[in-house]
Amino acid sequence: MRVLNLLIERFSTAYLGGIAVDRVATVLAVLMSYGMAHLFRLIPAKHPQTKHVFSILATVFLFGVVQEQTVGLAHLATGALGLYLMMAALGTHQLMPYAVFLVAMAHMSYSQIRRQLSEAAGEVNFDYTGAQMVFVIKVTSLAFCISDGQKDSAKLSAYQRKNAIDGVPQLTEYLGYVFFFPGFAVGPAFEMATYRRMINFEGSRTTWQQLNVRAYWTLAAGMFWMVVYVMYGNEYTFHHMITPAFAQMSFVAKSVRLCVSGVATRAAYYTAWKMSEGACVLTGLGFDGFGEHGEAQWADISNVHITKVEFGTSIKELIDSWNIGTNTWLRHH
Repeated sequence: MRVLNLLIERFSTAYLGGIAVDRVATVLAVLMSYGMAHLFRLIPAKHPQTKHVFSILATVFLFGVVQEQTVGLAHLATGALGLYLMMAALGTHQLMPYAVFLVAMAHMSYSQIRRQLSEAAGEVNFDYTGAQMVFVIKVTSLAFCISDGQKDSAKLSAYQRKNAIDGVPQLTEYLGYVFFFPGFAVGPAFEMATYRRMINFEGSRTTWQQLNVRAYWTLAAGMFWMVVYVMYGNEYTFHHMITPAFAQMSFVAKSVRLCVSGVATRAAYYTAWKMSEGACVLTGLGFDGFGEHGEAQWADISNVHITKVEFGTSIKELIDSWNIGTNTWLRHH
């Protein structure tokens, strides 16, 4: 939708300090996913195939049309189908998850190298490698969870038992999972078991109202950090630290600028992750079963705990609170 992105470019130049069009388009796509999430949850749990197809088509529109990532969408669709065929062909073979991992990582490495070469030539306007990183986490996690489903549960960790998958899922379910529209572009990444619980969740009116509050409060947090980024992102950058002006500053001024530049840089990630998280919450993602009194329980699907990142008292706390989906993937798979 070239006309839309021309309008985005003009709007960014006039009101957002010239923020890159692909970033603004990503924010727009995430905002549109909130409306789609309301439509998505109107589909009854007894029609899971309809939910899968809705998710796939929503991603095609948001990522392929709004963000103009047709090449990236083709790459990820081809990769998804190829890896699915690998999982189906290798089945319960013990090397299946490792083969999927190697192929998925090789494909992502190709994309990253291609992007870097294109950037050096000044030819990149839109980049799909961010979405591909989320995709790789999800598809390789699924492969390992399928493998875990064939093992003796006594030999698995609690996390593995909870997320083990008994066999390769149907194609529509698989594509609905890897192309889940609210978190496709920037995450969060999550397990197939989490996706299945969301698909099968039938919430009461009160539960959905509570989710609305959580989702839009999370969106508000993302919007706050977007304002921070728009106001200070261009002024406070790490690039400034290699300029002569920075060299003339006092040690205290340099330290303050370093800290503020870090916050301004992280604000872009906070914006994307929190806004996307809110849309995922709105669909019911994170449903973790019912408690002993029948109340719905929810798992934490956040990709960042901002307070712990900004005010953490140890490196471990900071690392554990940043890019949580990737940390979970590395820890358990």
